[in-house]
Amino acid sequence: MKPSSNLVIQACQHGFDPGRLNGYLSRKDGWSSEDFNIKKVTAFMLAAGAVVLLLLGSFSCGQNETEEIGVGVVVPLTGPLSSNGLQMKNGMELALGEINESPLLGGKEIRFIVEDSEGTPDGAERAYRKLIEQDGVVAVLGPFTSSATERIIPVAQQNKVVAFSPTSAARGLSARSEFAFRASLTVDPLVQADVMVTREQLRYDNVATIVNEADAFSSSNHEKVKEELEKHGVRVVSEQTYSRPTGALPDLTGQLTDIINAVPLPEALFISALAPGRRGVMTQARRLGMDMNIPFLVTLATQDDVREAADAAEGAITFTTWIADIDTPENRRFLENFRAKYGEPDAFAALSYASTYILAEAIADASSTDPEAIRDAMADIRADTLLGESSILTVTGTRFTNRL
Repeated sequence: MKPSSNLVIQACQHGFDPGRLNGYLSRKDGWSSEDFNIKKVTAFMLAAGAVVLLLLGSFSCGQNETEEIGVGVVVPLTGPLSSNGLQMKNGMELALGEINESPLLGGKEIRFIVEDSEGTPDGAERAYRKLIEQDGVVAVLGPFTSSATERIIPVAQQNKVVAFSPTSAARGLSARSEFAFRASLTVDPLVQADVMVTREQLRYDNVATIVNEADAFSSSNHEKVKEELEKHGVRVVSEQTYSRPTGALPDLTGQLTDIINAVPLPEALFISALAPGRRGVMTQARRLGMDMNIPFLVTLATQDDVREAADAAEGAITFTTWIADIDTPENRRFLENFRAKYGEPDAFAALSYASTYILAEAIADASSTDPEAIRDAMADIRADTLLGESSILTVTGTRFTNRL
């Protein structure tokens, strides 16, 4: 059951919008999309036209408009997640330069104040409080992880300042506040598509899972994986955990040996972890002798993950929110400009670039830097981004309701 680049599914047959699915198959030199039809789509990405701004609320506090609009940026610039944070920062700064050179804000300019979250919830909270209480920003872009986003939601609500995470994807955060937004699809639609299409194509009946239970995104992803596997009648023959709040990876010899020796032999391994974890799991598993015919199924993996894991990532499958192949004018422009300035972007850079434009559009539509006005404008946003047409999806219970 060797994965190949011909692993293509007609997702539209299963009720998914074919314009919102694309995907990757891992190859040694990065993610390959060869033989994947972007228009008919199928493979493994929920993206174009599916930016999801998770609306969390509305309060108000007046702030004076100035020619320079202070916006905070909170990303991990040190620690094990620093490569992700740099991609985010580069995507935001590329968008910022373009926005400030355009007439969008009517002569005003956005000024970023960048703070390092250090890749931890504590660091994100410190950064948020400093930006709001000392710098007086009107909104904050970031943080990166769901654990950090979970921590700053009460800060945003208490201080009535818009918080906009481009990348947080854990389920359930949307109901916790009324003043925060997120741009990434959550694990619910990603994992639903993941299990549906891979089960159909790979025909697995027995799988293994491993999760970093100390991380909110990883735990959330794992919960959804188990729900979907049960729904499809798939047996989990080995369920392994580890706990590292920062995303760093311990020695997993014991856990991975249990997976390798499981009876019956798992036909796939679902990995729920942040970047250091998923790279490390793939590398350690292959080093311990896990069969190359057992594919890794990883939510939101990036090209950097493939490069770091090298041969160990061969045949891995990911479901993500953006790939370079999206054929829109905005995406082509983004790729050209980003590559010229920073090198190759990943999905986190793309989401951060799009989020900066969405926030700027909201500020322009609001004709104000008052957080309530910005919040209302974001709730009604209709913007063309590199991901396609972006609009709000509100949360009703545990489901999204499209306001269009």
